Amino acid sequence: MTSFVAIDGRRYFCLFDDAMISMRYAWNFSHGSGIVWNPGEYVQGYTNFLMVILMSIATFFFDKSSAVLALQILGIAILLGIAVANMEIGKRIFASKDHQHRELFDILCFVGALAYYPLVFWSLMGMETGLVTLLILLSVLAALNYCANKNRADIIQLGIYTGLAFLARNDSILLVFPIWLYILWEIWKSKNNRGAFSDFAAAGALFSVIAIGLLAFQYFYYGEILPNTYALKMTGMPLLFRIRNGIGFIIPFLIEMALLVGLPILDLFLNFRKGKLLLFSMFISATGYQIYVGGDPWDYWRMLAPSVPLLIMLFVYAAFDFVDYLSNLRLNGFARKKYIAPTLITTLTLFGLISANMRFWPEISFATKPYQTEGNQIAVNTSIAINQLLTENSTVGVFWAGSIPYFTEKHAVDFLGKSDRYIAHLPADVSGSISWSGMQSVPGHNKYDLDYSIKTLLPTYVQNLKWGNQNVRSWAKTKYIEIEYQGVSLILLRGSPDVLWSKLENPEL
Repeated sequence: MTSFVAIDGRRYFCLFDDAMISMRYAWNFSHGSGIVWNPGEYVQGYTNFLMVILMSIATFFFDKSSAVLALQILGIAILLGIAVANMEIGKRIFASKDHQHRELFDILCFVGALAYYPLVFWSLMGMETGLVTLLILLSVLAALNYCANKNRADIIQLGIYTGLAFLARNDSILLVFPIWLYILWEIWKSKNNRGAFSDFAAAGALFSVIAIGLLAFQYFYYGEILPNTYALKMTGMPLLFRIRNGIGFIIPFLIEMALLVGLPILDLFLNFRKGKLLLFSMFISATGYQIYVGGDPWDYWRMLAPSVPLLIMLFVYAAFDFVDYLSNLRLNGFARKKYIAPTLITTLTLFGLISANMRFWPEISFATKPYQTEGNQIAVNTSIAINQLLTENSTVGVFWAGSIPYFTEKHAVDFLGKSDRYIAHLPADVSGSISWSGMQSVPGHNKYDLDYSIKTLLPTYVQNLKWGNQNVRSWAKTKYIEIEYQGVSLILLRGSPDVLWSKLENPEL
């Protein structure tokens, strides 16, 4: 349902628009223009270096649409890796628990990791969410293995996995920080810790080399240590306002996850284990960070999803503890009967998963198309129309900075500033004009200057003439013309030599 036949009669595949921004960087890189959005302009409008590199492999070997399909297939492989890693972590956490239904625990951890819709959605739509999740889970697994057997190879793997997670997304460092603390605490408590401290230092050095290497690359290649998106989202908005924004955004998430969160908390207090605390602290870290950054443009919990497989595992563990508690009560042997315990555990787990996924059920059941699929189809059809009507020297001005620049390869103007330093450093609009999903001002979408992006730069094509509290439609009446071509609406620069006007029927010049 994420592919479609476009106006040229060909089938196209398209990722989520932000993933298509990364695909544009990857395409330019694999075709010799550098890791850039516009050739010759060195602005880092992405935060997922490792994902861009993986994308560049696909864009090197395939055409534009097939490269997208390759990324979706990669997403399937990543999801299966997540499920296996989650199951293996469950085996380590559950290892000391003598239980007759341990195989059921493994199955539920495997299935549970695949059963959270936002994680599946982002992974299949090309975002780095799945890759970050897999690397975080592999990091946890390496840490648990090291604590169990003190094998140096395991902690070196931890350094590698956490380093790769940093390459996949810089802010993943907040999710891996509890893992490093956990290892340090285990080493500190152990009696023979001399070699262990040296192992820890070696792994930490490996992570540091990878992280510092990326920051150095960003500085020397783009001229800034941090991505342009950091300035876009984290500056120009007061801290307390941003935190209020983040709280407003995350409350619906916590309501949706109430059962999956509540039972593990209760179980953590009643049946404390440090392994449980490690996993739950990662969920707390992700939640706190989401509040700190002021929310997210989409209430599909993109930045929270990497911690959810671990939370589901904790929920399954709590379900086992709950059923064990029932079996120890004298209820006429009800919970002790052969099939009662696994049935109760499975039912409780399914109920928890259903409660967390309820809002997404129309998409899960295919009653509706995945989020923004129709917008992707419009963007691809628009790209085809632009390619047929505009010359190579034309420019496109966009609010959706992914699909149209990717499929047209035109020089692009980013109205919302991911790849425009000037826009990224403007003050944020906190007037309420850009507000949804519990936020009064949406990070990444609340900085804009249409006078600069449209009136000054004069793109040959503009996606829209209004955003937030700015509207240049009156000015544009003499500068731009809105036409329809093969069912696609286009706003084009009036009289531009970069428009093939002869292909249009009776254009109003």
